Amino acid sequence: NKKDPVTTDVLIELCDNFKDCSDLLVLRDLTMMLLCFAGFLRYDELSSLRFLDIDIQDSFLILHITKSKTDQYRQSNEVIIAKGSTIACPYNMLVKYTRLAGFSSHENKFLFRPIYRSGGLCKLINKDKKLSYTAARECLLKRIIIIRPGCNIGLHSFRSGGATAAANAYVSDRCLKKTRQM
Repeated sequence: NKKDPVTTDVLIELCDNFKDCSDLLVLRDLTMMLLCFAGFLRYDELSSLRFLDIDIQDSFLILHITKSKTDQYRQSNEVIIAKGSTIACPYNMLVKYTRLAGFSSHENKFLFRPIYRSGGLCKLINKDKKLSYTAARECLLKRIIIIRPGCNIGLHSFRSGGATAAANAYVSDRCLKKTRQM
């Protein structure tokens, strides 16, 4: 059953709906969506990211992908994502998420972990355990359905949507291959 790619319009509309939200769960989900879309990331690459795998600069961020399906020579890869100006900027969303989650500069835990709620408190679990594929899929689809009920998407839809958006913006084939070639 072929899934549809996620579009930039959907992500902008979704981020606009939650622009004033300070719920850690919502910010985690939006950050995951935007990073997958902007970095053309598979879920395994995203879920394996640790806080120290991210290098945040003034105008861009670098994701150090240590293990990837396409890394034939096991050389790892760096994905660079520029700071944008829209509400759906992955750079700004990641910074907001890491601040709210309380990551410290020396912490080397998984970036995307399960979240627990207790009363009005919402926090990442302390155990260094990455978010499962099934839990991530449920969370992200729950957010997308708010905007597009009945849509046919999966986690790979963010990667394919990002690549499609880049191709439609006339990003050269050479650049596209370079961003995902390891």
